[in-house]
Amino acid sequence: MKKRLFFLAVIAIVLALFLAACGRNNDNDEQDDQQDTPPQQETIVDEDEQDEGDATAIEPTGQVLTAELYGSVSDSSELPDWTGTQINLRVWNGHGTGDAVRHRSARDVVSPEIQRIFGITLDAENSFDNAGQDLHARLAILAATRDFPELGFNVVTDDLIAGNVIYDLTDLIPIYAPNYYAFMRTHAPRNWESGFGGTGRHYDILVNVGNNADAIRQIHPYVDIERYSHIGRPTDTLGNLSNLYVRDDILTLMFPEARTMAQLEELYVQQGYFTREQVFDVPVRTQEEFIQFFYTMHDVIDEHGIVAANGMPVYPLAVFQGGDNWATFAWLNNLMSGKASFNYFTFFNRQTQSLEVGFMQDWFKEEMRVFNNFVRDGISPASSLIENNEMFNNRLNAGEYAVSFAWMEPNHAIIEASGVDWRFRPVFFDIPQRTDFILPYGNEIHGWDGISIFKDQVSEEDVRRILMWIDFLYTDAGQRLVSWGPATAGIWEYVDGQRRFTVPELEQNLVFNVENNAHIEFNLATTRYGAHIPLNFPTMPVGIQGGGLQAPRFIYDLLETERSPGGARSAFRTGIFDPHVTTRETVVTSANIWAFTDHIDGVQSFWTVRGTGFEPLMTRVLAAQSDAEFETAYYAMIEFAEMHGLTEETIKEAEAWWRENFPNCVRAYEIGY
Repeated sequence: MKKRLFFLAVIAIVLALFLAACGRNNDNDEQDDQQDTPPQQETIVDEDEQDEGDATAIEPTGQVLTAELYGSVSDSSELPDWTGTQINLRVWNGHGTGDAVRHRSARDVVSPEIQRIFGITLDAENSFDNAGQDLHARLAILAATRDFPELGFNVVTDDLIAGNVIYDLTDLIPIYAPNYYAFMRTHAPRNWESGFGGTGRHYDILVNVGNNADAIRQIHPYVDIERYSHIGRPTDTLGNLSNLYVRDDILTLMFPEARTMAQLEELYVQQGYFTREQVFDVPVRTQEEFIQFFYTMHDVIDEHGIVAANGMPVYPLAVFQGGDNWATFAWLNNLMSGKASFNYFTFFNRQTQSLEVGFMQDWFKEEMRVFNNFVRDGISPASSLIENNEMFNNRLNAGEYAVSFAWMEPNHAIIEASGVDWRFRPVFFDIPQRTDFILPYGNEIHGWDGISIFKDQVSEEDVRRILMWIDFLYTDAGQRLVSWGPATAGIWEYVDGQRRFTVPELEQNLVFNVENNAHIEFNLATTRYGAHIPLNFPTMPVGIQGGGLQAPRFIYDLLETERSPGGARSAFRTGIFDPHVTTRETVVTSANIWAFTDHIDGVQSFWTVRGTGFEPLMTRVLAAQSDAEFETAYYAMIEFAEMHGLTEETIKEAEAWWRENFPNCVRAYEIGY
């Protein structure tokens, strides 16, 4: 507690000095006489809802732009130009750890439209993430250097709130974001009522709100979900991203009965679906067979002298991909052992009915040994352990790694352009889900993270404009903008009363799922990645997930009579046959370690050095060259965690706090499902 008070005091002192010495951001202070007019509360909020906050609508100073106006148009091009001061917003991604992949949209049709309507641009070049540090460590640096950005993405903590650094948006949202407010009140009322940490207050706007097909059903209950389930297929057996991506030329040498990607597409066009046997066409059903899969692949590569597109040697996979060990031990390891929703830190053990730390368990130590053996036996090159994320992606897209996993899907456009005669295809292993590692799952529509606004960089007048801009993306016109682009972009037209793309690569990508990266080229949302705020880095999804009912794939499918090969990827899923098991209880907070960082000093102390201290030691365990070295490295990792606060006493303290404050969540874990 003393450490927390000291930390808060440091932030408070730094902020006080900063606010006394510095004015607001110059770009945002130079206000002129032409500002946007806020919507009048009585025309936007229902009469019985006006007493929910004491916010006062800011008087208009110029241009009139209201939620009624942007909610009444069918296309963003019908809205007038913004004539007031422009604001340029930097973003801090509080969850990022230094990802090297930063896409650029050469023909972005969304960002210019947002700037035209709202006078808002997002500064991609000067936006940043945690750069490998913990959220709290990064926050301390920002406070000390007096360099808070305008927006934060997934940054809300007790420290920021106590330091009065970010705006409390609770009473402003009903006035300036009425569409978002209505959506949350209708589809996630308990989420709205709970607020941050059960306080009922909101310090951010949830982004990418929705729950795939369930969201569509709730938004529009008369939609034929079976027909349009491609908008959000059931979650796969071991959770989202529970497949591998495997070079099909090597796969078919290992398993002649397995199909290439081209053969899967041909089969889909012929029959329009896949059977369970066709999805599980690679016979791997146990952890032992999982391990053997990679050793067999290694032998096949050697036997056939297979090389990459650049002529370099090929390895089955890389157990480290730059950054941290999350992809390997929170994804690949789960596929091996059937543990969906496990991330190697805190978890609730249903056998012992207690909170425990995954990486400290004997069974996890043996799972780590599997991947260490992969390095020692040449399945994964030792050189990958010192690569950054950009180096990993370059080698993957050249085919030097035959397998990828988690979110690290190969860039299919780069591979096709290289002229090789192979592709990466999804592969599912028929390993059943272990129900003792079930993640409680809310019944309501939920959001991924949220957008916060920093007080010292954004004026109160500009807060309303930012809220209205985000709110616009919860209207039909806003969802059409991020899914189709504006009418003035000239990339679609009406055919028989329905929108159709005039750019063939966009139609292939957004309607038929051809992986040509056209959505990146034009900065448009996809049913797979959600609607994106126009920002190259860090990307922030916003609005109704995937464009909701305005998604091109949804609109087109009302007319579609012919199947396209690109649809194969959406239909090739295990969740159709073996759905992912979750609890049926709605919970407030899970047992994940980040639920405790703001409340338990020992957890925060450890989490602060997780990225810079713990993860490198974990990678060192993978690098061990003998059993003795493995043992030494493993216990050095454990000792480091305990020395930095993650002790048995800390875990007991965290569990006691959790049980006291979130009994429904505890109950959901106890019953499992």
